[in-house]
Parts: sequence; structure tokens; C-alpha cells
Amino acid sequence: MQPKPPNIKDVAREAECSIATVSCVLNNRGRIGKSTQKRVRGICKKLGYFPSAAGRSLRSQKTDSIGILFYPSCAHIFSNLFYSDIMAGLEECLTAANQNLLLAGYDISTQHEELPKFIREGSVDGVILMGGCPDSFKKKLSAAGLPILLLDTELPGIPIDSVTTDGFHAMVEMVGHLQELGHRNLLMVQENPENYNETTRLLGFETENRRLGLEYKTIRYAGLEQTADEIINLINSDHPITAACFVNDDLAAQVMGKLQSKGICIPDQLSITGFDNIRFSQDSFPPITTFHTDRKQLGIEGAKAILRRIQEPSSPVRKLLFPSTLIKRDSVKSP
Repeated sequence: MQPKPPNIKDVAREAECSIATVSCVLNNRGRIGKSTQKRVRGICKKLGYFPSAAGRSLRSQKTDSIGILFYPSCAHIFSNLFYSDIMAGLEECLTAANQNLLLAGYDISTQHEELPKFIREGSVDGVILMGGCPDSFKKKLSAAGLPILLLDTELPGIPIDSVTTDGFHAMVEMVGHLQELGHRNLLMVQENPENYNETTRLLGFETENRRLGLEYKTIRYAGLEQTADEIINLINSDHPITAACFVNDDLAAQVMGKLQSKGICIPDQLSITGFDNIRFSQDSFPPITTFHTDRKQLGIEGAKAILRRIQEPSSPVRKLLFPSTLIKRDSVKSP
């Protein structure tokens, strides 16, 4: 069971002052001495207390606002077709529920505060977290005392609602498809080992390869030039790879283009697969074999989940896995 977050009474007790004094310090009101302000703020940080946690029990009405926090920057939402489709579902459902959307990015490597300002100041009733966020930040967020939803990400072992794609079983299916075509030596290219989706897709890939008794390798993306050269070396080795699985379509398309510029024929010399079925995966040459997820519906289900958590704070935690559909295209053929 998740520990109860600290409240304003805990701060006042440890700071040896009144609740009213703590409130004045946190809201920059009244004439409070600098030493008292420093002591109160120091204890807030020590206890992990934020005004939003207390505000949930003290406010007489909600803000009717939900924060959408994208790690590390909300610019990724607008540049990534996968997330823009999710946002369309979120906006449709939350707007219909008369909720305001507050969109923000948050890169902990450049921030001095442990949590974003709109959370610390109690500006929202709940938070939706998206993006390849480190688990350490997810844990801090879960202790803030607000309804939280992890959307297209997860934190195993921690009781937080989540809605995400089932990458594990998707990659099990992909490896089985390649094996049926005659591939026996596979490669998977990973990009960010801290990304939950990549980790589960890699686990599915490795698990099914081992079950089928296939040879396989995994590498981490290290820039277009270096990654392409590494793959070419594997193609020309004594035990050549015949298919390369990428953790997403964007990475697959970029590396495929670089391989083609270096004289590798896709799929005659190497079959390539992606994940997400973003629009240019079908417009590339050749079109990329991938997995499709109803991204807008993923956003709609995420919106429903955070609204339920706000309305029913004590309801059981739900972790929803979205299935993906294998889309077979011309980037894959028998070796």
C-alpha cells in the first residue's frame, strides 16, 4: 500500500509553527521572517510536501484542469506523429468532460525544482505523464498526492493507473512471423534503455528468440553512421543477420535510408521491421512492416482513466494493456 503523503499539519509540527504560518509562507502572504520562511521551505522539501497535496483536502472546489506532462519536452508531442494522435484522443474526451488541458514539458536534468510548478502550486486536479521518463521521476510524481496516470508508459510494482501498448506480445508475434519466413539470425536495435516501451519490446524479442532457439543480437542506436556500419558488419559476418527489428518506425526509417545509401538492398539483403505504424512507414521505400495501435483510442482510454481516478480516488488501480496489430509490408521477405 502506498504511504500517505505528508500534509500541512506535519510541516507545521516539525517547523514548530502554526498551520497559518506555513500557509502564509507557501503562498507568499503576510509578514513572515526570513529565517521562518527558510525553515518552513526546508522542512517541506525534507518531507516531500507540496501545496498541491494539502490543497486536495482543503480546497472546496476543483480546478477542472488536468496537467499533461511530457518528458523531457512537449516539443516532442508536436514533432512525433505517434503522440499527436494520442493528444487528439485526450483532447476530445477531456474537453467533452469540461476539463481544461495544461500541457507542459519537464526535463529533470535542467530543472532546479523536483516537480513542475503547476503541480507544486496545485493548479490541476490530476496529471497525465507521457514520454520516456526515468522511473525515479515517476516515483516522485506518485508521492505528490495527486491523481496520476501513466500513459504509454508504466512503473511496475507501483500502484499507479496506466494505459499502455502491449509491446511484449507484439514482439513475440513479430519474431514468430520472421521465423515462419525462414529467418534464423535476428537483430534488434534499441534507442533508450530507460524507456519502458522499448524495454518491454526488447524483452518480448529476446524471450521468443530463446524459445524458438534462434540466434539473435541486440545493439543500441549510436547515431546513423555508426549504427549503419555496425549493421553492415553483422550482415557481412560469418553468421549474417537477415532481419533487423527496430523499437519504432522513426528509427527504422532513418537507419534503412542510411543503409540504402551505403548500397544495402532492403529487403533482399536485410529485412527491416518497425513499431507504431506512423504515416511515413507506409510511404517509405519499401513500406515498413510494423505494428498498428489505435493511438487516438489510447488517448481516449487514458482520459477516461484519469477522470475516474479524480472522481473515485479510492478505486482499485487499473493497468490497461492495448493490443497491437501486425501490418505486413514490403520491407520483409524470406532470406
